[in-house]
Amino acid sequence: MPKIPSSKLKNLIAQWILPLNKNNVIFTTDGATLFCQLCNKHIPCIKKSQITQHVHTSLHQEALNRKLNTSKQLFLSESTSKKNVNEFYEDLCLSFISANIPWYKLQNPQFRAFLEKYIGKHIPDESLLRKNYLPHCYDKTLSNIKNEIGENNIWIAVDETTDINGRYVANLLVGILKSNHPTRSFLLTCKVLEKTNHSTVARFVNDGLKLLWPLGGNDEKVLLMLSDAAPYMVKTGQSLKVFYPNLIHVTCAAHMLNRVAEKVREMYPDVNSLINNIKKVFLKAPYHVQVYKELLPDIPLPPEPVLTRWGTWLEAAVFNCDHFQGLKKVIEELSKQKSPSQSILKCKSVLELKTVENELIFIKTHFLMLITAIKNLEKSNVTLVDSINLIESTIVKLQQIPGENGEKIKIKIEQLQQKNQGLTILKNVAKMLKGNNEIQFVDNFSPTMVTDLQYAPVTSVDVERSFSTYKNILTDRRTKMTPEHMEQNIVVNCFQKGELS
Repeated sequence: MPKIPSSKLKNLIAQWILPLNKNNVIFTTDGATLFCQLCNKHIPCIKKSQITQHVHTSLHQEALNRKLNTSKQLFLSESTSKKNVNEFYEDLCLSFISANIPWYKLQNPQFRAFLEKYIGKHIPDESLLRKNYLPHCYDKTLSNIKNEIGENNIWIAVDETTDINGRYVANLLVGILKSNHPTRSFLLTCKVLEKTNHSTVARFVNDGLKLLWPLGGNDEKVLLMLSDAAPYMVKTGQSLKVFYPNLIHVTCAAHMLNRVAEKVREMYPDVNSLINNIKKVFLKAPYHVQVYKELLPDIPLPPEPVLTRWGTWLEAAVFNCDHFQGLKKVIEELSKQKSPSQSILKCKSVLELKTVENELIFIKTHFLMLITAIKNLEKSNVTLVDSINLIESTIVKLQQIPGENGEKIKIKIEQLQQKNQGLTILKNVAKMLKGNNEIQFVDNFSPTMVTDLQYAPVTSVDVERSFSTYKNILTDRRTKMTPEHMEQNIVVNCFQKGELS
């Protein structure tokens, strides 16, 4: 069959679809292609039989029935451009990512029928969203991040964790440094590392910043790096200074104060034993909980400290101090059982020690402020001056603790401050921002760079929050998600949520 001229084919297609669009606009054309709005599908159209064949397909008939049965006005685009055609799939993909709904839920017949009934559109298969639209949403998110960052000075935060599959996962966050207002942070990349050391992390950071500035030439705009105080992270910061001449590496201030809290736990083994065993007494023990609520009806259960959650051990110690006699009464009652557990017996023996109550009083008196300081440092949008003032006032109070244990804390603080040279630089910046004329400019920093540090963060808690998001996405039911799809998913998810929280 000879090829039909384009001008003639355009007229023929218009004639073929005219009776089909008599009641509702179902088929649209730009003269070169034919598009079915019910099926969200392009139809090859050289012969009229191709249109007839499509009209009689089960996919088209089901879509037509939904169109006739629904009373809801559909917001269908009249444009036939590919961009508008894909808009529904793109929005559906973004919605599922933002709400952390697995795409396999789309295969549920009842859920799928519900969406088709009230949306009036064909619901794509989950594999289509994963293969075609997730990369598109990821690329669009990266483009939005690059546009927001622009040519501004930035700070970065990097950390690593181990996921449910036992892989080493590193996250890189980036944020704008502005002198006049705080800004949000963005998760830039999330990669699986073969092993964790300073060279792999440094390479990960370099590769991540290339996503932000593919052409390079902005190395002097990276002013601040935040991480934990692990030795390989400290070495990573030293390595990166070769590439980024203005980089100040600061180890997380909240983590630094938590190291002091860990020192407190180490100094009081009896209190630590009491806290650990009280946690065991009420863990998965309904009868023990029942006895507790009968004897202490208006008091909540003792908090369960988690070593990876900063300040929770101190919170448990303060709770035990406040309710010492009540806990002693509960443990005494539970020990009357025929065969009390070892945790109950250990609690009873520790509570009988005369020194334990005095130690709890000392901990609450002198270390309660650590809990407040850590929580305040974890807040967002705090000025550098306020953060430094909080850190320095907390350190002054810790250095005034009396006795032998007070001396141990003082030594620990001095050691932590000596290792955190970047924080010392930020303290000088804060003094300059407060108007201290005796402080000189930091290294090669221009006045603009110094003023841009006005809202510089001093903690890496946003990275920890991004890891919480990672673990919420990669549950034990989604362990087969590839690292590439996981990275695309979490980057889009964190961007859509706005502030990491």
